[in-house]
Amino acid sequence: MLTRNSLLRFTPQSGPPFIKKRRTNIFQKSIKTLAVETSCDDTCVAILEDNRILCNLKKTLSTVVQDGGIIPTKAHVHHQQSLAPLVREALTKANINNVSQDIDLICVTRGPGMPGSLSVGLDFCKGLSIGANNNNKSAPKLIGVHHMLGHLLIPLMFDPHIKFPLCSLLCSGGHTVFVYSHNYYTHEIICDTVDIAIGDSLDKCGRELGIRGNMIAKEMEKYITSNRNIINTNAQNIYQLPKPLSNKAGRKNVLAFSFAGYISAVRKMLSNVPVVKYPEFAYHIQETAFQHLIDKIKLSIELGKIKTNNTKNLQFVCSGGVGSNMRLRKKLEDQLPFKSFHYPPLDMCTDNAVMIGWAGMKLYESLNGVTTDLGATPLKKWSLPDLLKVDGWCHTNK
Repeated sequence: MLTRNSLLRFTPQSGPPFIKKRRTNIFQKSIKTLAVETSCDDTCVAILEDNRILCNLKKTLSTVVQDGGIIPTKAHVHHQQSLAPLVREALTKANINNVSQDIDLICVTRGPGMPGSLSVGLDFCKGLSIGANNNNKSAPKLIGVHHMLGHLLIPLMFDPHIKFPLCSLLCSGGHTVFVYSHNYYTHEIICDTVDIAIGDSLDKCGRELGIRGNMIAKEMEKYITSNRNIINTNAQNIYQLPKPLSNKAGRKNVLAFSFAGYISAVRKMLSNVPVVKYPEFAYHIQETAFQHLIDKIKLSIELGKIKTNNTKNLQFVCSGGVGSNMRLRKKLEDQLPFKSFHYPPLDMCTDNAVMIGWAGMKLYESLNGVTTDLGATPLKKWSLPDLLKVDGWCHTNK
């Protein structure tokens, strides 16, 4: 068993104590993984064999649109009702007859996320692990995975040319963070949000414009694209949208993202202006928010926060639900000085269990068999730099 203190002693250069003597024969056979993701409102289950997807299932909470958002208690009940049937379906589709004999890893989101949702997935996987491990040394190992690590690593599953170190923009409805990664388990946050995530802000702004859907930011992108021929892209001066963290001289070099101000600005604009061209307004809301992301990444480069002498030698990953936006991808590539840009497939941008299984598998391999203790609890908040500093990690020799 690893103690919290032993994990805190390692540095990115030395690595954690349990990877200093890597036993190369551990990972000669293929790894078959059952993965579960329940951090928010989507119940997701996947089965992988190395980097091959055998099955990928998702069931989304159906009341989000009518409720105007996610109600945690409804999400909790949704996971309780959906998870076990989805796991059974996944095992059937992947031709898995015996979890104890046919599955090597059980990977589940431990955090960050909504505690009620996380607990359903984590407790289910604990029970599955206990049942499968009854007097069976070769039975599957349990790994509690960081949700954002899943988003960060999923592009590497589909593109073997991506190498560490690298920079990542992880942008979704719950998180917006710019990260520098040394390897699979050592990460530094360069820029984080001071209020809400970009996806949450775009969702709320879109709702003010009357756009509806389960993922309003995605619906707003479609709305803008379908009305592109009537949008004046040079009309940004008409729309009174803020430039966050720049209203005072002393704040211009604040290295943080901020998106809450857009919502009140949109409400004010809609209240005070008699005639608003909604497609045009939607375009400039999205454009301004994306430019704020890019401006802060540029600032981090100017301030020397990235640990390299030349960003042109670094690869750049953009992932998360907002990372599927094609306009954002184009702006990133047009304005940022990185060597190359990489994204997951579109269906892997939003929450899914494939990314959780892949991230858990890479932690298990790179940390020489690290696993999660059965006493581990869900983590509502969990910073990527603290990936290995939380309680619950242990090392099981295979």
